[in-house]
Amino acid sequence: MELTRMNGDPDVGEDFGLQQEIARSAFADMLHDHERNNKYHAALCEAIDEMHSSGNIAVVLDIGTGSGLLAMIAAKHGADVVYACEAFEPVAKCAEQVIEDNKLQDSIQLIPKRSTEIHVGFDQDMTERANIIVAEVFDTELIGEGALEIFRDALRRLATWDCIIVPHAATMYAQVVESPFLRSFHIPNVIQVTPDIKIKVPGLVRTCPGSPAVLDIQLSQLQCSDFVCVTDRVPVWRYVFSEIDTLKESEISRDCLISRKKATCHAVVMWWELEMDRKNSIRLSTAPYWAHPSGKEQPWRDHWMQAVYFPPYELKVSVDEKISLVVRREGYNICALVSISKNPKIPEVPACKCGLHMNASHSRIGALSDRSRHEKFAAALGKVIKEETVCLCIGSDIMLPLMASKLGAQVYVVIEDNYAYVLLEEYTRQNRVNTITVIKKDALYLSEKEPKKKASVLLGEPHFSTTILPWDNLKFWFRKHSLQHLLCTPSELVTIPQGFSLKAVGVNFKDLWKIKAPVHAVEGFDLSSFDKLIQNAQSITDDPVEPQPLWEYPCKAVTQEFVIIQIDMRNDPEATGTISCDGEVPFESNEDECNGVALWADFVLDDSNTITFGPAKAIVPGHEIVWDRFSRQGVYFLNCTKLKPKVLKWSFKFDVSKDLTNFDVSRDLMNFNFDVQ
Repeated sequence: MELTRMNGDPDVGEDFGLQQEIARSAFADMLHDHERNNKYHAALCEAIDEMHSSGNIAVVLDIGTGSGLLAMIAAKHGADVVYACEAFEPVAKCAEQVIEDNKLQDSIQLIPKRSTEIHVGFDQDMTERANIIVAEVFDTELIGEGALEIFRDALRRLATWDCIIVPHAATMYAQVVESPFLRSFHIPNVIQVTPDIKIKVPGLVRTCPGSPAVLDIQLSQLQCSDFVCVTDRVPVWRYVFSEIDTLKESEISRDCLISRKKATCHAVVMWWELEMDRKNSIRLSTAPYWAHPSGKEQPWRDHWMQAVYFPPYELKVSVDEKISLVVRREGYNICALVSISKNPKIPEVPACKCGLHMNASHSRIGALSDRSRHEKFAAALGKVIKEETVCLCIGSDIMLPLMASKLGAQVYVVIEDNYAYVLLEEYTRQNRVNTITVIKKDALYLSEKEPKKKASVLLGEPHFSTTILPWDNLKFWFRKHSLQHLLCTPSELVTIPQGFSLKAVGVNFKDLWKIKAPVHAVEGFDLSSFDKLIQNAQSITDDPVEPQPLWEYPCKAVTQEFVIIQIDMRNDPEATGTISCDGEVPFESNEDECNGVALWADFVLDDSNTITFGPAKAIVPGHEIVWDRFSRQGVYFLNCTKLKPKVLKWSFKFDVSKDLTNFDVSRDLMNFNFDVQ
């Protein structure tokens, strides 16, 4: 039967979509990146001076101007002609206002087009070609925002023969690493249910090349125990943005490296470095701390992280062994291969064959390998599963049905995702399990004929493919409402998990606050109009709580953790009604500010086993929080507020009975509010 999806999108109009696009165009952390701003400023001024010293006027084109910052830098430094293009109309209008706020409207001509749509000539967008082009069109992989295509087109149509491009060049670097931790984001590990029972990974999954989607990650947040550098870093490609021959559509790099350790080559990590000027005196690096010139004092960035690629197979190497590293780029897709062959094959762009990589996030794949989480489930299941036990599993999980079956239960699984159905079939074949029955349709439409015997255990990780925030998994509890006819009486039924806790802690983020904070002024220019545009759009479209993998973003606790609500999931949701509560928590830290609240969910499996989507260690005010690395937490940003002698006040409302059959947190079922008072 065809899968029926019950969750619908909120009814939103075109204006909402427009505002949402404006909110997503903020990239506020880029404008908070002082090193980036300073080095673009210095390189652009140097280019203008170079043109003037050679007797030429300086004609500058700022591609993708955004806030108008780079165009204003050029105008203020004395560029004779300044063009700025911006294709997104609301941002272009805002840039026009920002330029006017800074009294530079007579010095900058704004073109509301993509650079690829600009025409040069009499009575056209530009009356002459630019001899200086400045652009910041890079992402984590350097080329993902179309940088090479943009520069190729600009060189052909918009630039003079002697045009100076800012930045001048970029070099991409690669390094082979051993990291079981990073590997777990790509391929699940074997799960040890008991000393005698394990769940093996099917060959189709184990050998799957994965998807072409890069794992972009804050590599500088890895612990020393998480990885070993197998090789030194090596430059893979160098692009000189003023030389069109270096800006290829596709390319292959082959390098012979020497292994520094006896190790397994799990992944290839990559980053890039910009040469901002032609003298190569101004450099901007996105390297992780161990390869960065500033080490652990490197500037923080969220718009430029590092990229992780997984070779099609793992390679074990000895110390001082010769290794071939082949990196291939086809358009926007990058892939890598590590080999000991002198003539290694060219890697293929990954295409998922097992379904897991196409449908699950990297962090979700990592959660499938989380040993501590599975140990707790195995312990809880071991207490309740007997020879005649019937389990009913709900959700997109594949490990729990296998665990329950291995422990001796007859298992029925309500599958709401086609990919999970195929994946579970692969796992059952690999592990020779024949006590799992998959019900491939929505739980709402199950008949009393399925299963044959009423379930005495209702089981869920819980996890659903629609999960964004941990409490989205309360869908498990709401599904219970539609499954009563398949379950034993409440007195006989065991529900795992049996309880839910929504918890929070006041925090001081080291850097993450920048993604929502207004920039006010940058490089001496007033950007308050840009702030207003973005903040207005965010207030219309953004949820007050947003998901973030907080292990990548250091923060210190400024309060004790506190419980907002607790739900006994052995009870039925229709009997719960509306939950409304509030409270306050004192600050207990030497930190000066509280700029956010971190929220997470705990699921109580039984009286002695609880899994958390939050801190991996006990929270201590004044100390950095260690977060679970395979889940996202919720973040509620506050305006930076001086603490003493104030308290963190909170209120919460959860309308449980609003829509029992169609639980979707995005439908305003949960309302949060936090404030420092």
